[in-house]
Amino acid sequence: MNYVLVGNSAASLFAAEAIRQQDTRSEITVLTADTYPFYSRCLTTYFLAGDISQSQLALRHVHTLQALQLTVHYHCPVTGLEPRKRVLFTAAGEYYRYDKCLIATGASAVSLPVPGSNLPEVFTLRHLEDALRIKKHLEPNRRAVIIGGGLVSLKSAYALLKQGLRVTVIISSGQILSQMLNPEAADLLQAHLTSHGLTFQFNQDVGAIEGSEHVHSVHLRNGETLPADIVIVGKGVLPNTQPFSSSGLAIRKGIPVNEHLETNLADVYAAGDVAEAWDRIHQIQRLNPIWPNATTQGRIAGANMAGHHLTYSGSMGMNAVDFFGLRIISAGMIRPPSAPPWHHKDTLSRSTTGHPHYQRLVWKNDELKGFVLVGNTERAGVLTALIQSERPLSQTVQQELQNGKRSRVF
Repeated sequence: MNYVLVGNSAASLFAAEAIRQQDTRSEITVLTADTYPFYSRCLTTYFLAGDISQSQLALRHVHTLQALQLTVHYHCPVTGLEPRKRVLFTAAGEYYRYDKCLIATGASAVSLPVPGSNLPEVFTLRHLEDALRIKKHLEPNRRAVIIGGGLVSLKSAYALLKQGLRVTVIISSGQILSQMLNPEAADLLQAHLTSHGLTFQFNQDVGAIEGSEHVHSVHLRNGETLPADIVIVGKGVLPNTQPFSSSGLAIRKGIPVNEHLETNLADVYAAGDVAEAWDRIHQIQRLNPIWPNATTQGRIAGANMAGHHLTYSGSMGMNAVDFFGLRIISAGMIRPPSAPPWHHKDTLSRSTTGHPHYQRLVWKNDELKGFVLVGNTERAGVLTALIQSERPLSQTVQQELQNGKRSRVF
């Protein structure tokens, strides 16, 4: 049996480990455009901030990776797939035969289509190489503009603030983290970040990044110009499906997979940010590009490639951050429909340190479908388990959860 894994992030690593648990002899080949061994993309902004070292980004110790007996080809982007011949093609003109293939190519950062976006101090942050390039420009009191109000943008802003830069975040909407937080929770985080020196401009779009050879300003469409020495663009990601566009592989926004992580092509699986899997909350197939989903999908896909018939129960949106000591976790449905059977309840208090303690629980009938926790996140594990259980809860238990009491539900 010859396994080929395309990509070397979380889904690919967990797939390789699952395969090796069942099959210790067959060849596992990893083809990747990347430069570095398996590392945590989630932590690159903390590396940028100086919170952790580069070595701490590694997902596994080198001896653990050696024990997996992987043949890894770096700087080896896949450019095509021929399913009838079971062959993958690379940019170098090489080809690799497979019996079982996993597509775990992840996603790429969206660039900003405005004049000046090709200047050397304009970056996206997706890979370790990006973080290393940005790190060379981090000098105290330099002026940074972050474009976008999503998670990568705010984590980048946090990193640059910690490195002593003056940071402004430009957001085209009226709220930060609109995919992760409801407006009330977002306002609490915004106030916290503002108190630490971050500047926000809402409902603004960038018209151009100005400079002859180097960045010197960002021009907004309302006519305002912001001085800038460095620009980081965080406008989302797109799944890396391009290499497979003429292969017969079904592609929508990403690559649709069934409950076993199989694509429409025989013996070709997909997992991670590139895969459109079942979403247990929204009850549709959709992209859900977060780390926990990638690891679970990779593990199940790998096990199935090695002969199991495991079922993936579905993805769920979930994110956790810590900005200057304020912890936030959200999961599942954050902004429910306003009509029954959906309903939600919010509570807000303050800790002795002045940090907000905010909670939103979202219900569909008597089932917990989502939550937002700001400040006190100790119960995130319990709440996540309740969402995944899809079990109705009594009014007593619902009230206990809403009041922050330790429920006997388990």
